[in-house]
Formats: sequence, C-alpha cells, structure tokens
Amino acid sequence: MKKFLVSLFLLLSLVVLASCHKAVKSEQHGTATLIVKFDKATVKTYENVPIKTDETVLDFLESKARVTLKSGIITEIDNVSQIESANRYWLFKVNGKLADKGVTETIVKAGSQIEFYLGEFK
Repeated sequence: MKKFLVSLFLLLSLVVLASCHKAVKSEQHGTATLIVKFDKATVKTYENVPIKTDETVLDFLESKARVTLKSGIITEIDNVSQIESANRYWLFKVNGKLADKGVTETIVKAGSQIEFYLGEFK
C-alpha cells in the first residue's frame, strides 16, 4: 500500500510540473524592441524584451516604463508629459510606421520595434 501511495504521489507531482511548464512556455512568444524618445537627446532603448501571447502595446510599454493614461490615451511616460499647448502628444510607431490603432488594440508581434515619441498630432 505504501509503494502504491508513493507511486501515486510521484505520478501526480509529475503531471502538475508538466502542466506548469506548458503554461509558462505558451505565455511567451519571442522578443521585441521598445524605444522611448523623450526628446532628441534623451532616448531609452530596451532590446530583446520578452513578449507574451496577445500582449498589447500598452502592456509592453508598462513592462518597462511608468505610464499615465487619461481616457485611454497616454498622457505621460516616465514623468514626461504631453505638451497640449504645443500640440505635441505621445504617438507610437510599429516597425517604423505610425500606428493605425490605439495602444490597447495593437498587439506586439515577435521581432517588432515599438517606438514612442512626442510628436505633433495632425
């Protein structure tokens, strides 16, 4: 009986460990680069940042920077605010192209380069 219980315990432990491993493995799917341009002289670059399945650009940014939102729009990154009086807002590009969706709708893909910058909104 003791051998049976030990065998059962070891089998259950193996099943639990195997299922945990699969969950972690499916959670990450590659890396991407994050660039935050505060001005011409101040740029933060984060290379090979692990990304999770279906991770949004907002989640990706928040993994490396402190972000303030107002009505779903980024108003501040790492204590640098948009400048409404100068019509300069936090914008972002994906692989060099201005994003056509918002930060909560855009999914980060492996190998992508996400760049935030204070730009004139036209």
